[in-house]
Amino acid sequence: MLELVSRLLAALFRHFVAYGELLCDETAAAMRELRRQLLGLAVLVASGTVAVLMGCAWVIAANWDGPHRLFAIGGLCIGFALIAAGGGWYANTAVVRGRPRPFQRLREEWREDMRHLAAIDPSLAGNDMASGTALRDTHAE
Repeated sequence: MLELVSRLLAALFRHFVAYGELLCDETAAAMRELRRQLLGLAVLVASGTVAVLMGCAWVIAANWDGPHRLFAIGGLCIGFALIAAGGGWYANTAVVRGRPRPFQRLREEWREDMRHLAAIDPSLAGNDMASGTALRDTHAE
């Protein structure tokens, strides 16, 4: 029993620092992705709003006299619409690239460590491994 406790404590201390570093890395990656999406959304909203306003100005200008007023306002409207589309693309590139979900590496490391602990003492595989397996099976269907 004492030997089992000493092996478990050694494994716990060995992985404690690694879990802290991995949690920091995963949190930083999630924050970068959130910042990227928020920036893209802000560009999309701001440019979309300006594009709508310029479209309204284009309609108003169509009723005025002047040779190039319509093309200038139309060009600005199209330009801002392209910027808005670019902001939407920028916000969604993570989905397109298929990046891992936030904290995916931490989840995988936890499962791997649970397998190692279960190899040391099968009674440790109890609820955590069973619920993790059930959760994976549920999502797989």
